[in-house]
Amino acid sequence: MSALPHAVIDVFATEPFEGSPIAVVLEADGLSEERIHGLAEWLPHEETVFVLSPTDSGADFRTRAFRSKTEVRFAGMSTLAAARAWLDREGSSASDGTLVQQSEIGLTPVQVQDHQTLSFTAPPLFDRGEPDELTVEIICEVLGLEPDQVQGSAWLDSGTGFLGLLADSAETVLAMEPDIDQLGQHMVGVLGPHADGSPADFELRSFAPSRGIDEQRATATLVAAFASWLVPRGLAPASFTVAQGRAVGHSALMRVTTGDDGTWVGGAVVARSGGTLLA
Repeated sequence: MSALPHAVIDVFATEPFEGSPIAVVLEADGLSEERIHGLAEWLPHEETVFVLSPTDSGADFRTRAFRSKTEVRFAGMSTLAAARAWLDREGSSASDGTLVQQSEIGLTPVQVQDHQTLSFTAPPLFDRGEPDELTVEIICEVLGLEPDQVQGSAWLDSGTGFLGLLADSAETVLAMEPDIDQLGQHMVGVLGPHADGSPADFELRSFAPSRGIDEQRATATLVAAFASWLVPRGLAPASFTVAQGRAVGHSALMRVTTGDDGTWVGGAVVARSGGTLLA
């Protein structure tokens, strides 16, 4: 049995314990596959990330991320949580303001903006073509959306595949009453703009019952994918904020910045607890 450093990181919280709690297991190199999968299932959080030594000389650390019981190729919040826990464990900050994570999709830079604020660069979208009209129509019906409330749709897949819908307003997003059982294997995200002067520019709700999560508190990878879809088409500004979690009693705020160095998604990333995990 090994004693491993363990932390719970509060990602994107606007108030303490209001964001998405991510379990981080550090120094996980010696764990067997069976033990890694067992811990991912046992730890009581939507996401669990294991931090290992990198195998690429260009990386500071390597991660394996799980949503519920399922391993995913990339997870934005797990990326930020792992970076926060790694920094706290190493007792240092990146000398040039940047860390590099290695995951199944390759290397991902993480910006260290201040003591509590981190951001990651959005991975590229996989080209899955356009969603067919029948699929969009069925999903809208399941979500309780009228056709004239949806302004666009796209497959948003940069590690985990979502059907993305652009709604006419944040009010439409918040008013949805989805029939979760009818979503089947579909994972769906719906984004809508707030009125000028609101605390956030957009409101997001996302649903992944096939991953054991009816509705997510926050999902940074999906926000990054929405930005990669909307900004080049002029449907969102180069920089904007996204609120998520209100429908499930939480409050997450994510910030998106798009420039010559890519699209970055970030926000507050704070360690809430830590200790030793006997594994």
